[in-house]
Amino acid sequence: MNRSSFMSCRPAVLAAAIAAAALAVAGCGPHSSASSGATSSSSSAASGKAAASASPTSGTTSSGVASASAIFPATVGNTWVYDETLATGSGTGTSTNRITAVTPISDGEQVTMSIDSQLPDLPASKPVTVDLIFHSDGSISYPLAQLGSTQVTIKSGSIIWPSAAQLASGQPYTDTLVMSMTLAGHPTTVTANVVVKGAGSATVTVPAGTYQTTVINETMTEHFDGVAVDMEIQNWDASGVGPVKTAVVSTAEGKTTTVSTEELKSFTKG
Repeated sequence: MNRSSFMSCRPAVLAAAIAAAALAVAGCGPHSSASSGATSSSSSAASGKAAASASPTSGTTSSGVASASAIFPATVGNTWVYDETLATGSGTGTSTNRITAVTPISDGEQVTMSIDSQLPDLPASKPVTVDLIFHSDGSISYPLAQLGSTQVTIKSGSIIWPSAAQLASGQPYTDTLVMSMTLAGHPTTVTANVVVKGAGSATVTVPAGTYQTTVINETMTEHFDGVAVDMEIQNWDASGVGPVKTAVVSTAEGKTTTVSTEELKSFTKG
């Protein structure tokens, strides 16, 4: 989970950003049996290129989850380590994401992930645990009930990564999040428009290597006190590896800020 989401947004945008960022940097998705694409902590650029060229598998896994794309390998023990940089000037830290459980459910699989993000100049934080749902059609959702807090409650709407076929077509997934919150003792309802779509392919070089990636863009637009706030999370995802780079950009009152970037440092298969 990208902690910068907490630091850059009003509370209403915060909830939507948490959900989108969770998908963006979770490093997992439809269960895949891809035979290549993994790198270890000592990965070289050459091995990264080999990983990126792994061919997607097709069909379904034993649990019935579609695996038309090997972009998001969901196996217990899979571990991603990212270099994380915030625009707040707190330097570069690390985020370690590890799959701790994969549980069959009626509509696919529930993937449980531990996320440990540590940044300099910020108080140490404990690892958090999130659940993602990988549906049988290949789409991925984040149960927004996990975001319930005294600050923000999700009333309706969802954030979903569409199936590989829909991402490849460029057809967007759209929804509207309705959130309730309390500010200065007064209840407030805020809406955020969500769009998730595939944006083609790109070659990306990160500390773990060079990868041919699928680009997935998530955008959220929210109006609060008459001010439009846009959040864009751009993801570069390599077949058999998962997200290798993520950039979070926010725009408010005509000012655009790169809130954070994450780049893959290593990927170890479970």
